[in-house]
Amino acid sequence: MEKQTPIQNITGWRYLLLEIKMLLETVRIAYRAYPTRRQAWQSVRKQIAVHLEFKRICHLQKAVRVGGQVFIQMTFPRIGGEASKQLVLNELNRNIPMPGRTPGLNVLVLAMTKKCSLQCEHCFEWDNLNQREQLSVSDVTGIIQKFQTYGVASIELSGGEPLNRFDDLVQILRENDTDRSDFWLLSSGYRLSATKANTLKEAGLVGICISLDHWDAGAHDRFRGLEGSFDWAEKAAANALAAGLAVCLTLTAVREFCTEENLWQYARLARQWGVHFIRILEPRAVGHFKEQDVLLRASEIEVLETFVEKIQQDRTFRDFPMVDYYAAYQRRKGCSGAGKRFLYVDTDGEMHACPFCPNTCGNACKDAVETGIERMQRASGCHAYETVG
Repeated sequence: MEKQTPIQNITGWRYLLLEIKMLLETVRIAYRAYPTRRQAWQSVRKQIAVHLEFKRICHLQKAVRVGGQVFIQMTFPRIGGEASKQLVLNELNRNIPMPGRTPGLNVLVLAMTKKCSLQCEHCFEWDNLNQREQLSVSDVTGIIQKFQTYGVASIELSGGEPLNRFDDLVQILRENDTDRSDFWLLSSGYRLSATKANTLKEAGLVGICISLDHWDAGAHDRFRGLEGSFDWAEKAAANALAAGLAVCLTLTAVREFCTEENLWQYARLARQWGVHFIRILEPRAVGHFKEQDVLLRASEIEVLETFVEKIQQDRTFRDFPMVDYYAAYQRRKGCSGAGKRFLYVDTDGEMHACPFCPNTCGNACKDAVETGIERMQRASGCHAYETVG
């Protein structure tokens, strides 16, 4: 694969200037949303504290420009768009409720298909793969519109492998409001040609998360259970970048991968490919990993956290992809899933606290969003962490 155009990261004083602009926009939104200036300023002050704590734990020190759009994290919408305003309103509303507003969500993960050609070791939808589809295009569209009415900033379409329903995927994007929420695809990169990438971009897709679980092709293919899956990921990344999509590589960091050598080899490969983000997930004992001893130990967590801090903060790596490692925040402050800031809808339309907390709390096709969230909260939210607002 040829080296891509260098990543357009925003660092140093330019990043500080971006944060000031974001703060001023937050103030503007707050003053328009609240009935009194006192409430607006109180909410903004609380939000500043939340942001600074999140920034400290997740080492936010840079942003990235993709075309004309700017991102400060893969899980946050493009700065300045309608989806970004929705996220700000959701966050302010958590601090001090606004009259007549729903709490909203920052992220909805929606599994739109059971179809997949892979046999991934860690798959959380393992028991449902390649069975009869339950969600039609109209079902998926109905779910999206329901959550957009509730107030969701970003929607991540997953599976299975959503590219197996490519025509349906394009129709879903075209029939929904892709300005009101940012739309991302969670994929293995399965046969994502240049033509398909351009079609998805034109239909309103913002970005794609491509699963890549090792820098070594053979090791990745073995983990994914299919020879050639590394090549899919590489070609998909190149085609997505050429189409102008934001691109993230998603790494499930199993125990044996958590070494300095592996992590820096992976980071250098991501930089070589020209992708914008790396998202690190920790393995959970669900799906294909059910009842297995897969949770990371303290030594492996320390290696991961040291790596993330260095790649995010050290100026030597300012032109490397940004890293999204939410588990570090969960361990310290709790989880924002279970309908607080995000939730998961599976391939049957069932609502769950997140993909790794399989506790069915209602059906998104039949039940109100509020009903599912109420049930999640009664079920104590996340099974691994305290659930926080």
